[in-house]
Amino acid sequence: MTVGIVKSEPLPDERDRAAAAASVPPARRRDGRQRLLEGALTLLAEKGYAAMELRDVAARGAEPRGSIYHHFPGGKSQLATEAAALEGERVRAHIERALAERGLRETLLKFGEIFRRRATDHPDRIGCPVAAAALARPEDPALAAAATAAFRSWEETIVAALRAEGVAARQAGPFAALVISTIEGALVRARAAGDHAPLDNAVAGLAQALDALLAGARPRRRRRSA
Repeated sequence: MTVGIVKSEPLPDERDRAAAAASVPPARRRDGRQRLLEGALTLLAEKGYAAMELRDVAARGAEPRGSIYHHFPGGKSQLATEAAALEGERVRAHIERALAERGLRETLLKFGEIFRRRATDHPDRIGCPVAAAALARPEDPALAAAATAAFRSWEETIVAALRAEGVAARQAGPFAALVISTIEGALVRARAAGDHAPLDNAVAGLAQALDALLAGARPRRRRRSA
């Protein structure tokens, strides 16, 4: 006896969801994807990866929960990884733009604003989505790797600016790493305190350290140009 293969038909509600997704204009679908990414960024900063619930992401993004898997088949992991990468690119672009418009010292003084902007009226929401992603290594190495790449891109941008000011490579790399580590640590302290003061103090301290670093670099730069 030959047994035919019976293909299962989608349930009515599945057909309805598929039809609804197909009927959404491409621009609207792109907007929905972006809103979900923004929702994930906010929740990563506020709650961290482990506590980031997809239903909350959907609510923040004003999208149905089912649309998350439409845009991000890999689910929570893919969504958080892309969100962390997006934040990494945004911060790097912000640093580059500030360096071009304001110079190194002023950029450093404003560095905390990059993260403070999302929590102006709510100090308890201070946080960095990339740092939250970095803490996911035991659970999600790919997400942590995206965070590591973001941190590295910020450091490289600062290193290039320091080198342009005459700072030696052996000093520029460690100082750029110090900037990122200090800011990220200050964000944790600010979150714990529910106050911006730890972030403000960290930025002020970094500015003093930068002045000392540049003061030592300038004589060498003048000798090279003489």
